[in-house]
Amino acid sequence: MNEIEGRRKNIFGFTLMEVIVVIAILGALTALAVPTFTGVLANSQTKTDQANLRIVENAVELYRAELDEIPEDVDSFGELVTELYNEGYLKTASIESVSGGTFSYEKGEVVFTEKVKE
Repeated sequence: MNEIEGRRKNIFGFTLMEVIVVIAILGALTALAVPTFTGVLANSQTKTDQANLRIVENAVELYRAELDEIPEDVDSFGELVTELYNEGYLKTASIESVSGGTFSYEKGEVVFTEKVKE
């Protein structure tokens, strides 16, 4: 009996069942966390685009306040951003959507259209 007890005291590690249970728990936690993370990522991208829209709107308002006119001869959002950059109202020469939506400039108004979710 002494010899058997001595052997058991020297055995360390986990049983196969314990390892399977831990893997199952980790799998369940991953299954819960991944959809939440993807939703947060998509939401943050949309919020970034909306913040960029407000920045351009504010730059257009400053332009209008200082020069008493809106940028003329500008037909697209890209041209508007370039014009505002050249005049010193924006710090970057181009603004692209990070969420897949589109920016547009029509009749003195800057608009952001979100990507249609399928």
